[in-house]
Amino acid sequence: MASVIRRRYLGGAAATLGGLLAAACGEIEVRYVQGPAGPAGPAGAQGERGATGAAGAKGATGSAGQTQTIVQEKVVTVEKPVVVEKVVTVDRPVVVEKTVEVPAKAAPLRRVVLWTYFWRAGANMSERGTGFLDLTNQWNAQGTNITMGLEPLSGQGTTNTAKVIASYAAGVPPDLLHSAYWDKGVYGLRDMVVELEGTFIKADKEYADTMDDFYPHLLESSYWQGKLWSLPQETNSNLPYTNLAYVREAGLDTLKLGYTWDDWVEYLKKLQQFLGPGIETGKWAMTGLVQRASGFINLLKENGGEYFNEDRTKVAFNSPEGVEAMQYTADLVHKHQVHAPHPDIIKAAGLENPNFPSGTIAMEWETSAYRVVQWAERIGGLENMYVAPSPTKKQPFIANLGQNTAMFKTSSQQQDAAWQVMRWLTSTEPAAHYAAVTFFLPPRKSVLTTPEYAQNLKDVPQFKTFVDALDYGYRPFHPEFPEIYGTFQSLVSRPSWKELRSVKDDLDEAARVINAKLDEFQQRTG
Repeated sequence: MASVIRRRYLGGAAATLGGLLAAACGEIEVRYVQGPAGPAGPAGAQGERGATGAAGAKGATGSAGQTQTIVQEKVVTVEKPVVVEKVVTVDRPVVVEKTVEVPAKAAPLRRVVLWTYFWRAGANMSERGTGFLDLTNQWNAQGTNITMGLEPLSGQGTTNTAKVIASYAAGVPPDLLHSAYWDKGVYGLRDMVVELEGTFIKADKEYADTMDDFYPHLLESSYWQGKLWSLPQETNSNLPYTNLAYVREAGLDTLKLGYTWDDWVEYLKKLQQFLGPGIETGKWAMTGLVQRASGFINLLKENGGEYFNEDRTKVAFNSPEGVEAMQYTADLVHKHQVHAPHPDIIKAAGLENPNFPSGTIAMEWETSAYRVVQWAERIGGLENMYVAPSPTKKQPFIANLGQNTAMFKTSSQQQDAAWQVMRWLTSTEPAAHYAAVTFFLPPRKSVLTTPEYAQNLKDVPQFKTFVDALDYGYRPFHPEFPEIYGTFQSLVSRPSWKELRSVKDDLDEAARVINAKLDEFQQRTG
């Protein structure tokens, strides 16, 4: 007779046996643990007022992914017959284990919020708001574990900045902010935004390899002292919109790249002669150049001048080149009387304020946006619309301003999710769609070769003048530029309403005021 001792996992066993049993393997016990649920389905499209659509139903349950423990009963044969009359407890279980690879758990669902002051509900939606709504829905349709949501940021300037700073201090900042490129310095100096190059781009070779695809002047103006606080999202240029009906009737040709300041004066004189004296007819050959700081910056750079000194500790626009540029704008208003004066002067003459769409202006210095199409409809169609290039003195130049996107400091996991959205928003195909919808200029050279943007240029060939200007564009940047620009705007627009006087005095005054701000900045930041 033989005795068989059966050893099982998690407990002993015994039996009273008789007879000699052949050695055999016992039963196999396998335990399984339920695997994790699959990832959630994609979120629905963003609604008109900015709320993210309801998340889709969860996916099917994932396959079991835990370690399986297989327990095999072992049989021991004893040659000498014995009789077992009591329970034999085996202290050491016999366990056969097999380890299988455990799939990674699905990443938790995250929502990345982007603030932009171009997102508004309903009929008040701007073209840039429409563009971002399209991109939001395109991203969410991909069905990743990251959803994107738009929220409005009302207003611009100091009110806008104050709201962002207050939200960050309260611990509820947006993940991403789309706003004027120059305000990112305000947040960067406060350590509110992520330095993108060292944190994400260097570790993201695929994206890093595309950095030279950005137009250089747009990328350069996104840095401050080696820190990349934002990425270019779109840009614009101010160029002379031209009513071709007036040009043809005045017997003139269109202006081509390379025309000089003197050429432009003579051109505008002939247009004004055709229209009649502005103060009598309410029509002027030109408007928009003198009232805008960007207009003076263009003329300054065209004349070989600089806005800042080399290390950007002082302004340099009150140089001889700057004085000559300012005198040129003053002469357009007062000496040649071809540029509309300040609205107060026009109002005092009992006239309506003139503008390009109403047909009271032959050329208007205006930005690159959907107005190319909108305004063309007001003056008889695209066949009457022409966009002239920038004039040339010593060199062609154009101020490209526009918007950038920045990422705010949150948790590392939330920043990782925000980077996935940000790198997509600033890549070629989304940038091409946004530029095609808004008619603003793209930040990347590769956008121009995409089918969608190429079709845009085919449909509205007048827009190519803006695109060509990207090759000689310029963006002034300093962390204090939001403060500087407002002051500069009010001071350099004086020739539109002052009596003709020493423009050097005006520029010197502007330089004193702005240099005081720059000195204070140096003391504050070291």
